[in-house]
Amino acid sequence: MGESGKLETTQTVDEVIKRIGKSPNFLMFVVATGAMSCSCVGTFFAYMTQFTGFIPTDDYDCVSPKCFNLKRSFTLESGNVNSTFFDTDTICDNDMVHGVDYKWSISRTTFAIDFDKICKKSELSLLNSLYFAGGTISLFFGTMAFESLGRRKCAFLGGLIGTLGTLIGMFCKSYNFMIVIRILQGAGNFMAYAGVYIWVMEFVPEQYRIYYNTWSMLIWCLGYPSLVCVSYFIHNWHYIHLAVTLIVGTTYVPLLLLPDSPRFLMSVGKVEEAKRVLIMYSKLAKKPIDLDNVNLVVGETGSKDEGLSTLQRIVMIKENKALLLEILVQWYYWFVSCLLFYFLNYGWGSFGDTPYVNYLFAGLGETIATWPDADNLHLRPEERMIFCLGMSCACFLLGMIPWQWSEIWSFERLMNMAAIVASPAPSPWPSSTLTS
Repeated sequence: MGESGKLETTQTVDEVIKRIGKSPNFLMFVVATGAMSCSCVGTFFAYMTQFTGFIPTDDYDCVSPKCFNLKRSFTLESGNVNSTFFDTDTICDNDMVHGVDYKWSISRTTFAIDFDKICKKSELSLLNSLYFAGGTISLFFGTMAFESLGRRKCAFLGGLIGTLGTLIGMFCKSYNFMIVIRILQGAGNFMAYAGVYIWVMEFVPEQYRIYYNTWSMLIWCLGYPSLVCVSYFIHNWHYIHLAVTLIVGTTYVPLLLLPDSPRFLMSVGKVEEAKRVLIMYSKLAKKPIDLDNVNLVVGETGSKDEGLSTLQRIVMIKENKALLLEILVQWYYWFVSCLLFYFLNYGWGSFGDTPYVNYLFAGLGETIATWPDADNLHLRPEERMIFCLGMSCACFLLGMIPWQWSEIWSFERLMNMAAIVASPAPSPWPSSTLTS
């Protein structure tokens, strides 16, 4: 019996949230969107080095007899000096020295030139790898921190780390300093994104999680045109860091205003605070509830995994062969999918001397690839595969049609976009199985 004499009932957090969010609510959607706005800036963290450290291909002039003689010989051999001589391979293969043999004629700055890495592309690629190394470290420790500090606090901490890491790029004067920046950006972004994603999903009823998952991915895609605009209008790579700092810092402000998730509060024994958050959430949804006589629990009473430690859960998964197989297959799919996505997207810089148009195509390709994951399309796994492969074939054919051929709609760009569109195709199960 409760304090008021009424019979006390037992309800799980998910049951209460499902009751509150039985029908879609615009205010709930706005709050979730505000929390997920940091998804957009994930693109900034991941790909900003493609703009701040891009390698020019034909923006230099000869200033020494050695360079002029090379240019003359290239002209005699090919008849078209622009397509053969003005390339960084010419600089690297002939040991030409900046300021002695040639000078750059670009109005933009790039750390590839400032740090003398034009002929050391592997060191530039290492910066991208270190971004993921930072992300791996943060997710390893974040898995434990999410349960002790909470999703919201961890997300904000990650956002703070990533923002500060980007800000110090304003004062970066060496390659080694940039290594530290990339590790901080990776660590901060992955922790912030994972924390916010978990927070949102714990507030969303099961039947709507797939839609919020798709919406989060579309917000990520908005980062591409945003990053392109910032990088196109700001010519100094140090100031690009400053502008990105201001943008990403703004997206983490909502985390200061939002409460912790009820599921986390319950896991640390703060039952009354969890009830208070759920009541506040119900008022936002305009479906006020009374939890005075409710015995709130995290999961179903008597469930097999109730009260199990992390190690015990791992043992349980190991013993359940069907579940283990599904997890391994999904793990392999996400590994291949992420590998393909980032492999293709970090290759956009090779199509032309500047990455602006290229990364607009990247955003378009990922936007198209997002839609098969939405349950509102009602696609079975094999239908999703046909959809993805069909769209990729369409992108490929666009590049083959002569009247579509232009400097922008080039065959190479459309082929790369086609591969990005096709990347979700191997998924053996709809993604809703992962978010339900």
